[in-house]
Amino acid sequence: RGGERVEAVFSQAQWDYGQDFESWVLHEDKQLLVLAKPAGLLMHPLGNSWLESAEAALREPQPNLAGLLQRVRPELLKGGISRCGIVHRLDRQTSGVLLIAKTASAQQALMDDFKFRRMRKLYRAIVRGVPADKSPRVDAPIGRKPGHRRVIVTPFGKPAETAFKVVATGKNAALVEARPVTGRTHQIRAHLALLGHPVMGDVEFDRKTEGQPWPSRLMLHAYKVELAHPGTSKPVSFTAELPKDFKDFWARCRKKAG
Repeated sequence: RGGERVEAVFSQAQWDYGQDFESWVLHEDKQLLVLAKPAGLLMHPLGNSWLESAEAALREPQPNLAGLLQRVRPELLKGGISRCGIVHRLDRQTSGVLLIAKTASAQQALMDDFKFRRMRKLYRAIVRGVPADKSPRVDAPIGRKPGHRRVIVTPFGKPAETAFKVVATGKNAALVEARPVTGRTHQIRAHLALLGHPVMGDVEFDRKTEGQPWPSRLMLHAYKVELAHPGTSKPVSFTAELPKDFKDFWARCRKKAG
């Protein structure tokens, strides 16, 4: 008003996510922080402003991990660490294991491990329908649909490969384990959709079916990560148990089968 500029700064201390942060910690040492990320939490603000100024994540009105890390682990802004130690991402509605580097050397080691596919990542997904092949493997390139943010299988995309295994079945639903060989954006979701068994709750690929339950979010969970510790090089494994909403929804699917 009257040419005045008003800037609103949102305090992440007001977010419920911040109050629960310590309960997400699966492991922490001098080199590595491992979290069980809850569904609904953004990794960082949309756009690239936070890469130029870390404080932009603090001003973001929506809960985001980059902003929370600055508040609860301020040391991640020092020592040459970039992006608050974040080395990989999970979709907003995906829960599960997330690795955060606590030193610049650990960050580089973890980024190299992702780049050269030295990590083993396992996901759990509840999919629509029951695959006839209990151990399907998809090797199909994926990329952005022209003019859209949506990722699709396309011959013009980047190579992508995922191994799947059916863990359990319900009525017109299955609990599936996914092991991405490559690490493309939305790879698991796109490959399951290609198989004709999209992740339930996936607004991009799934469609609500009459008489079938619809979840409150994407039923995809990063279950386990196996890697060489960035500080000791010894093999380590971290597991995030299935969250309550995921287990409750699967129980509904199993009940339908009974």
